[in-house]
Amino acid sequence: MKSVTATMPRFAPQFGWANRLLRIDLSAARLSVEPLERYIPDYVGGRGIAARIAWDEYPEPVDPFDPASPLIIMTGALTGTRSPYSGRTAICGFSPQAYPYNWYTRANIGHHWGATLKRAGYDGIVVTGASESPVQIIIRDDEVVLAPADDLWGLDSFDAQEAVQEAFGKELRSLTIGPAGERLSRIATIHTGTSSTAGQGGFGAVMGSKKLKAISVQGTGDVPVAEPELLDELLKAVATEIRAYRPVPNMREQNASLACRQGGRVRPYACTAACPTPCNRYYSGMPGVAYPERTWEGHWTCVGSIFRGIDEKGPISHDGLFDWRMGDYGGLELNVISNRYGLNQWELIMGMVPWLERAQQAGLISEINGMAINWRSSQFWVHFLHTIAYREGLGDMLAEGGVRAAEQLGLGVDLMRRYYTGWGYGGHWDGHACWANHLVFPYWVVSALQWSTDTRDPYSSSHGYVQNIMRWSPLSPANKENPPISWEQIRGISERVYGTPEALDPHSGYDAKAYPAFYHDCRSVMKDSLPSDDQVFPLIYSITTDDRFFRVQGPGDLGVIEGPSVDYYLFKLGTGVDWDEADFDRAAERIYTLERALCVRHWARDRQMDETVLPSYEYEENWINPLLGQKHALEREAFLPVMDEYYRALGWDVETGVPTLERMQALGLGDLYDPMIAGAQAARARLAQREPSTASETAQPSGGAGE
Repeated sequence: MKSVTATMPRFAPQFGWANRLLRIDLSAARLSVEPLERYIPDYVGGRGIAARIAWDEYPEPVDPFDPASPLIIMTGALTGTRSPYSGRTAICGFSPQAYPYNWYTRANIGHHWGATLKRAGYDGIVVTGASESPVQIIIRDDEVVLAPADDLWGLDSFDAQEAVQEAFGKELRSLTIGPAGERLSRIATIHTGTSSTAGQGGFGAVMGSKKLKAISVQGTGDVPVAEPELLDELLKAVATEIRAYRPVPNMREQNASLACRQGGRVRPYACTAACPTPCNRYYSGMPGVAYPERTWEGHWTCVGSIFRGIDEKGPISHDGLFDWRMGDYGGLELNVISNRYGLNQWELIMGMVPWLERAQQAGLISEINGMAINWRSSQFWVHFLHTIAYREGLGDMLAEGGVRAAEQLGLGVDLMRRYYTGWGYGGHWDGHACWANHLVFPYWVVSALQWSTDTRDPYSSSHGYVQNIMRWSPLSPANKENPPISWEQIRGISERVYGTPEALDPHSGYDAKAYPAFYHDCRSVMKDSLPSDDQVFPLIYSITTDDRFFRVQGPGDLGVIEGPSVDYYLFKLGTGVDWDEADFDRAAERIYTLERALCVRHWARDRQMDETVLPSYEYEENWINPLLGQKHALEREAFLPVMDEYYRALGWDVETGVPTLERMQALGLGDLYDPMIAGAQAARARLAQREPSTASETAQPSGGAGE
């Protein structure tokens, strides 16, 4: 194809927002922009605006690999400013990974790409259509180029970024896919930097289906805010308080250890723009194990660190699932290789490999494409990852993800279900399917509510309840001798945040769990729409205050600001929008309700669908709450009334799980109610015409797809 270049007009910006959406139709090679005024401020940014675009433009669902399928990439209201952790970007669309329905969902990606796009003067991009040959998008402020990418096709995700910079300038930041995305793997990811990844959802395959290899951007502008001096004062106060318990790690001892072993270096690393507390680790010069002639570099974050393995001699059991013994060198090598291929590490480590380990132990499988399975061999791991990324042999089916692979191969289906909580995603903060996140009863009751109503693994942005109680409380093995917060203080915090001490009480059982689930659903939305950091926000706990509740002295005449209100004040000082805090909270609920309305309209989603997640919680929990002395499993008789209460908090009909007209009207969504109901009726008729086992599936990609 020939390059297409266009110079884009600008529209009147608003504080925080560029007020410009870039649209790219790859089928027609058409580039255009439009203002975003109709979505601002009601849908905030990021995840919120993306959901409204999906509602307005997709009255019916489309197959993720259909050219009409959108790739919606949206920055937040504060992206590109100094607001803490504001570099995250939402990537949304119809999900290839989701199962049994390929419904609309979202992922997030960090690093500096989103901030750079905002400084180029765009709030987001909507890509539709599909090219006949590989293409890339290059954005330099107002100039947008749609260019051939034949020279990039076939490169891994890191090499593609480097090739773009070599060809067009070191200043460019790129989103790229690897071989997995090119071959339409349903577990393919989108990358920027090294380990900054849009992991869940399979959106790398959506890019691959469009023959879109890279989206690169250079931005030389800035993002003005309404109250820059007051915002800076608030940022300093918040950063100081966060650093008290989240200090920048000192790498001196670790570097000395590396020097005494095989070499390599490590340094602190910020995984997103505007991060005041860089806690990740960036390794360089690390000798390979499977490839001893090579050295590797990249940053390690989240689940990727488990490639090292977890010794079963630690303080809690992981059921032997991660006892791989790869160590720092072998683990980093596998982390980098899987990222270069563009494979979803959460799917691999939390779902697929545990299923295959158990199938191996049951005598159902012993080799993959001629190599004996050995999870303590770097050579086997490299073979395994390559097989999936390039869809070779058995890897062609594994590239579909563990749920589809198990069912279509008829291989250990019951074993597989043990590690997949719902919607096609491996377990995460559920206390049952996931053996990495130490979580005990009664706290996984909140997890069960959130998993049941989401469209994906909810814990990309909803750690605030489950993770924090296990991290801060005496239940954490790390806190056994000297817990930073006592149970008395935790009950006081629970009263402040959730309205009752029972919500965080370890003896509370099923009581007071509905409101925390609702509260963190809405906080999740706002973290994806401002954005802010999921591991830090909402700001609830502290080590500097007497009662251990987070608060800072606000700038000017704002007085003391409690932690959960910091998000609101960041938004207010950044955008100047004249909302009170109730309006801000209502916006989050509006977005969450809109996402539910999309599912109802597209797939007739109802309570019966939601409850299909519950069997994942009816196993005995993985760990015992030591204060209770026995393992628990979900009891439906006790849980279903909690689900009723949860639906009432959300404003959804208790019997059907459909948002009520009254709640939608209160949120400014009343005109969406009738289309939602009409769409649900059409969806039920559409689904009734399909076999249940294939209700979500359209044409399967072949092993050669994308080549």
